[in-house]
Amino acid sequence: MSVAKKTGQRPKPKAKSAKPKVTDPAADRARAAKAAAKAKAAEEKRAATERSDKEKAVGKAKAAQVKAAKARAAKEKKAKAAAAEKAAKAAADSAAKAKAAAEKAAKAEADKAAKAKAAQEKKAKAEADKAAKAEADKAAKAKAAEEKKAKAEAGKAAKAKAAEEKKAKAAAEKAAKAAARRTSPKPKAPSRKAAIDASAEPLTLDSIEQQIREAYLRETRGAVKERVLLKDLRPKVGVQSEDFDQALLAMQQRGKVVLMGLDNPLERTPEVEAAAVHIAGHPRYLVYFQG
Repeated sequence: MSVAKKTGQRPKPKAKSAKPKVTDPAADRARAAKAAAKAKAAEEKRAATERSDKEKAVGKAKAAQVKAAKARAAKEKKAKAAAAEKAAKAAADSAAKAKAAAEKAAKAEADKAAKAKAAQEKKAKAEADKAAKAEADKAAKAKAAEEKKAKAEAGKAAKAKAAEEKKAKAAAEKAAKAAARRTSPKPKAPSRKAAIDASAEPLTLDSIEQQIREAYLRETRGAVKERVLLKDLRPKVGVQSEDFDQALLAMQQRGKVVLMGLDNPLERTPEVEAAAVHIAGHPRYLVYFQG
């Protein structure tokens, strides 16, 4: 390639010589060789420049490809991360909704169970109140019936006691009259036994009571308000059993003595039972003097 083409400038026109130039072949060859070498160097330089430019272009293209690949990789990574984040968010939202639904269902079930329990407790309370009221009514009726029965029994016992006291009084009067008759003189000739009875103290209700008191004091060694079994007291008083009973009943009526029962059935032996005094159908086994 010529210098004019390389530099892009037009070659200057050669000046016309008036005289013909004398040429030297050796110099011409030297100049031609120099010019060829110069042209070759220029060509090599241009080729080198073209190669360098081409290599730079290739490097730039490779760099651009690498950059584009990195950009694509970054974009894909970002897209994957965004997709993963979106999927995770969707999964979290789904789990939250499922949890909320489960909690709502559990709350509804708990509310239902609580209402059922409250209804059951209310029903049980109503039934318990009803049963308690029925039991109270039954107890009240039973109590009223018991009170009525007790009142009737008390009235019956009072009547029986009054009748027994009346009977005891009549028996005491009868015993006194009988004792007076026994102590009155008889028209027939006195026998030895009659003489002995006539010399003894006349048998009256007061004398029987005095014998009972003396026998009691002997049993208690002179103390009063001590319990004495009638089975131990009867043999100490030498009167008939009927007179003994009537005298005791008369003394109790006047408040001198108290006749009592026995709560322990083991103490009620046949001898104790046989010696009892009966008041209104109730046996009395013990006696103690008030004073």
